Amino acid sequence: MSGKSKTVEEKMSELRKMVAWFESEDFVLEQASEKFTAAATLAKEIEKDLSELKNTVTVLKASFEEK
Repeated sequence: MSGKSKTVEEKMSELRKMVAWFESEDFVLEQASEKFTAAATLAKEIEKDLSELKNTVTVLKASFEEK
């Protein structure tokens, strides 16, 4: 990538692909641990991003309610 961080939507798409791999015929037990760790890390990033977005929305909502 060009130094630009991925959007939440891009991360969600990547996570869905990872989950699909576990459900596919391409599943290889030897790769499962590494892929599971990568998926868990990505899920934590998504959770953090969503929490930050929620905080931003809360702040914006509060600023509009003050006006």
